[in-house]
Amino acid sequence: MDAETLENIVLFLRIGVVTVALWVASRIFDLAMGHSQRRADRNAFVRAIYAEVDFNTFDMTRFLNTKVPLSRFHGLFEQSEAFVPHITDARHTDVYRSRIDELHFVAGGVTANASLVGDLVRFYGELEKVVQQIEGLSKDSFKTISVPGKVGTVRTIYQTCAVCEALGTSVLKKMETEFPKLHLTRNESQVHIMGPEKSDIHLLRQRLSQLQSDLDRVNHRKHQSLL
Repeated sequence: MDAETLENIVLFLRIGVVTVALWVASRIFDLAMGHSQRRADRNAFVRAIYAEVDFNTFDMTRFLNTKVPLSRFHGLFEQSEAFVPHITDARHTDVYRSRIDELHFVAGGVTANASLVGDLVRFYGELEKVVQQIEGLSKDSFKTISVPGKVGTVRTIYQTCAVCEALGTSVLKKMETEFPKLHLTRNESQVHIMGPEKSDIHLLRQRLSQLQSDLDRVNHRKHQSLL
């Protein structure tokens, strides 16, 4: 084998080694970018679902703190058989419903707490139950039941809202523990700083603004991952 042939073989080997090295480096880069993208998507989703649960939980707390006593309803039902309580449903489930396929992200925290997913599902299930119970007040059958039955219906709504509030508070605390680097916090301190009416309006606007921002971030990340 002459020197020129040997040099060609060495050159081809070097080219091959460089090609393989570049391919391996590109794969490592792709994997790193993919991991970074998934982490960014997870963080955006976690922030969004946290904001949504926070908003709904705060709304339940506000409702329970201003609820009409059952004794008052008893008197109103006795005065008029046609009286129907007016209870407004102000829930928000956009993040949960539109990104339910990403719910597993919530279980990817510090301790990989899989029960968080179940807690979230139960929370939104209880929210849906509240909606159905409120809708039941507007049905003709509600007007035909006894006064104790009507009071019992309102009591059930109060109880379900209390379950929602407790579940929501628990979910938020667990998420704060599972994702400490995201600095997830509730802005409840302002309730004690401002008057009740102003604090409610301010907090509702703040939560809606944060929720919309997080939704936009999730959608942006999702769009980037599809490119």
